[in-house]
Amino acid sequence: MPADLHLHSIYSDGSCTPARLIELAREKGLDTVALADHDTVAGIGEMIEAGAEKGIQVIPAIEFSTYQGEVELHILGYFIDYSSPSFQAEIKKLYEKRKERAAGMIARLNELGVRLSYQEVRNLAGSDYIGRPHIARAMVEAGHIREMKDAFSSEYIGNGGQAYLPKYKLDTAETIQLIHEYGGLAVLAHPYYVNGRDFMDKEGIEVLVKYGLDGLEVYHSKHSREATAYYLQIARELGLLVSGGSDFHGANSPGLEIGDIRLADKYVKRIRDYYQKRKTSSRLAQKRNCPHII
Repeated sequence: MPADLHLHSIYSDGSCTPARLIELAREKGLDTVALADHDTVAGIGEMIEAGAEKGIQVIPAIEFSTYQGEVELHILGYFIDYSSPSFQAEIKKLYEKRKERAAGMIARLNELGVRLSYQEVRNLAGSDYIGRPHIARAMVEAGHIREMKDAFSSEYIGNGGQAYLPKYKLDTAETIQLIHEYGGLAVLAHPYYVNGRDFMDKEGIEVLVKYGLDGLEVYHSKHSREATAYYLQIARELGLLVSGGSDFHGANSPGLEIGDIRLADKYVKRIRDYYQKRKTSSRLAQKRNCPHII
């Protein structure tokens, strides 16, 4: 059965619990899913446990917001060693930066006459992870705007808007290295939709390959047939893994359902096989360097 390898939960900017995502995946006939929350792995354990109960395989993942110069690129880390204490320490820094950014944007909105409190938005989000969609939903519920999309304007929290604050800038190359350091595979998310340029072309992707990029999210809910075909060809030419997912955020992505994008079994198998091969190679290298390791 097919897979959806790009889902978000309440632990980042989604509206569903990990357990609810598993229920929806089962209803849609999915076999494999990946929880790829932004800059956090807090929901992965819960997702894996729920998946085991429902017979659905869960690939641990994370989505990092990174920067290549002024271009914002999202890098997915699949099979990341999410339970590693040192990895948890690394991403905790990002988590704190996100909290500071959210609090700052809420303060700016208050200065503009949009009365919201951090606690109100936090209650709506369900955790201290607050993203712009949560702020937008709070603005709707408080009656400041009619629809969530109205918040993403120059007047409010759209890119460069009056209440907008930029993200903490992670370097793309360093992020790919971080993913590899903790056993993961680095995949460029939605390459047709990046901030700072129209889209990622082959030349730009080749630069990322030099950094160690493992794959492309060819199939995505915002990719047209033409864009999908374009990136599928690039993946083949550059020898990259092919991934895909809906980028489902629950109520925070109106009109989009889990499983709207389904990654075929053959691609999921290639990703798993590649990961196992990488893992085996890493173990052999460790044994060569440390012969006492059994």
